[in-house]
Amino acid sequence: MATLISLHYFATGPGQELYRYLRERGEEAALWEIPFSFSNRNFCRLTVFQGGHEWTFECPAPKGPSVWHYLRELRLTKKTLSLLEEKGFSVDTYIGNGAFDTLTGIRKKIAKTVNFTIDYAPKAQPWILRGVYRALDKYVCERAAAVWNLSPRMQEAREKDHPGLKCKKVRTVPHGTNFIRNAGIRKSPSNPQSLVFMGHLKEDSGADLVLRSMPELMKNFPDLTLLLAGSGPFEKALRDLSEELGLSERVKFTGFVESHDELEKMICSCAVGLALYNPEKEIFSRNADPGKPKVYLGCGLPVIITDVPMVAKEIEERGAGKIAAYDTASFAKALAEVLGNYGQFRKAAEEMGRDYDWSLIFQKALSDLWAK
Repeated sequence: MATLISLHYFATGPGQELYRYLRERGEEAALWEIPFSFSNRNFCRLTVFQGGHEWTFECPAPKGPSVWHYLRELRLTKKTLSLLEEKGFSVDTYIGNGAFDTLTGIRKKIAKTVNFTIDYAPKAQPWILRGVYRALDKYVCERAAAVWNLSPRMQEAREKDHPGLKCKKVRTVPHGTNFIRNAGIRKSPSNPQSLVFMGHLKEDSGADLVLRSMPELMKNFPDLTLLLAGSGPFEKALRDLSEELGLSERVKFTGFVESHDELEKMICSCAVGLALYNPEKEIFSRNADPGKPKVYLGCGLPVIITDVPMVAKEIEERGAGKIAAYDTASFAKALAEVLGNYGQFRKAAEEMGRDYDWSLIFQKALSDLWAK
């Protein structure tokens, strides 16, 4: 099998993990990454594992008005397939991260084309594009060999938008963890009161709620610290808020960390992972299975999470963390419970992280796709 994974890049996600999984097993695989407009990258990258060796190709990312931008991306992806063919890499499995990234596989009539849906959120689009978003998703899903959804909520929302939707094969392929790969770096934290918030630092991401809670929390938890791992448009405001609250010595900002391995090393040194999605503002995470909680679990960290994504209830039911409301009082109560019974919560978090290792997730999904 020769597999091409096509996606839009901001940070490491399921597509990159799938490429790594295939490469580590000696399967021929290619990863095609086009940067989002808000990404730190300004170039497209093709990474190919072929004949036991890896090679790369890069080119400038498309610029200009959105319609032109999308057309250029489609042309670039088509040229990428041509380049692979010239190099003797014959794609028979095409996996796109979402309808747009999957479209080229459908148009080129690659038999094993998969729409690996990372998010399904028409309402996150400008109203004038919502109809286009839904129509494109329907077109791709009805023609793909399989539809992989991070969460069953995605298919429920999709079928609500398109009653009578006919997909050939629908599977839930949730976000996984690097539990096995992290075995050498996962350890009990030196500071059992160290918190970490990983992700895109945007308004209403929950990071500001954590900062505002800290002065009061430090009365009961004198060694409390926070690692803010990521970057985004709200980063400067958060830095200013940290200084205003006198937390400069307690809060560390990493900025954008491109290497996911380095990021997980940082997270493994912390005690508790925070995933405080704002239920009134969050659109993408409600129907999806966001990666943040799974990254924490793969590092052995109990998770404090708001009841937005579907996985929140599983985390609490399995004792791998606590659900908190999106307010400082509820967050403080959840944190006190986790830190007060830390050994118990950590053991449950590690067990859940092991159950969601990427190797288990992808083995099951690909066995089903490649079965005769």
